Amino acid sequence: MDSGKGSSMRKSWIMMLGLLAAALIAAKGSAQTRPVVTDEKTRQELTQLLREICDWAIAVELRTGEIKIAEKRRTSIFINSNLARVLLAGYQICGEERYREEALAWFDRLVELQQVTLSAKGDTVGWWGDMAPDANIYLGDAGTSATGLAGAVRFASAPRRTAYLRALRRYANFVRHGCAEDPQGKGRGGSPGWVIETGPNRGALGTGYYKGQLAVAPYTIATAVTGSGFFSALYGLTRAPEDIRTAEAAGKWLLLQRAPDGHIPYTIENRIHEEWPINTLSYVSDGLIGLYRRTPSTAMQEEIAASINRSINWLITQQNNQGLWGKMRSEDQQRSQGAINLMVLYYSSISPEKMVLESIRRNYSFFLKPGNPAKFGLFELSISTGFAGLSIAEVLEPGITYRID
Repeated sequence: MDSGKGSSMRKSWIMMLGLLAAALIAAKGSAQTRPVVTDEKTRQELTQLLREICDWAIAVELRTGEIKIAEKRRTSIFINSNLARVLLAGYQICGEERYREEALAWFDRLVELQQVTLSAKGDTVGWWGDMAPDANIYLGDAGTSATGLAGAVRFASAPRRTAYLRALRRYANFVRHGCAEDPQGKGRGGSPGWVIETGPNRGALGTGYYKGQLAVAPYTIATAVTGSGFFSALYGLTRAPEDIRTAEAAGKWLLLQRAPDGHIPYTIENRIHEEWPINTLSYVSDGLIGLYRRTPSTAMQEEIAASINRSINWLITQQNNQGLWGKMRSEDQQRSQGAINLMVLYYSSISPEKMVLESIRRNYSFFLKPGNPAKFGLFELSISTGFAGLSIAEVLEPGITYRID
């Protein structure tokens, strides 16, 4: 919409969302989660697609870590952990024990891949190089993986549960307290930790080790998936006040980064990139949804709800006539389905707006048309398949991929 009328309509929509959100937040404590899919035929079709994604994850041998597909970038700790998270949702929705077994087998492997070192305090801390000890130490991918592992704890029994919790705590201490020396012996120096505790960027997290050097400047994705997502998930397991404080501080920083139109800039090492706007919002959404669903603070929930209405509006205006975002199969689109989960949260738990529901329906209807899953890259592109699986599970059962206990 380029006309003055279109601009006025957008402003009115934003104001309406904000007012309705504020009105409904007050009643949230007593409100039930609203279903997104109420038609039984559609529910069955989406459930069947979720089954097919789960079956595919098993067929490509997710448990091994090296999934068996032709795509060049076929595996990563974050790709595998997203797929395992889909499997756990599939287990809950479909009741297939083999889905749970495959997911936990991958998380067993993830725990084995964790490396340990000493923090500056002398404590044992843990970190992940992507699938190998000498690979990139990246708090974005590691945060996605650790959050998935936290969500798997409730499906595990001892001693597996003990191993999972130990790995999670070691990762949390690595992020907070850093390492006495370069953990990979590459001469880049140790780190005091990656959580920024003071100043205008308080709450943000650094990248890890990036392009050959220690990287402690604010990074949007790490702040979302490790800061808000992982630490809120860890709080759900431990109820430790320091965990939710870290998560909430990260969430506040993320909300401050929102542009006036609702999108979130991608910031890394003091540079802003605008090439992947949906990718960025997908990761930020994952962190904020986790924080919203896990924080005990009504004030924090209200802050998130009051801010994300602009992001919801931006998503609606950016959605194409196929119900998607971004160029087909692009790197941006491969991660785009994470953003639909923000709409699911908004509709199911904050404000049941018809325009939001219509946008969600346009999106999942795309995947139910013959030939469209293949066009999108399902069962071929591992990143796309994982993110799409998570969004389908969330549409079926809002909040299912964020449950900790």
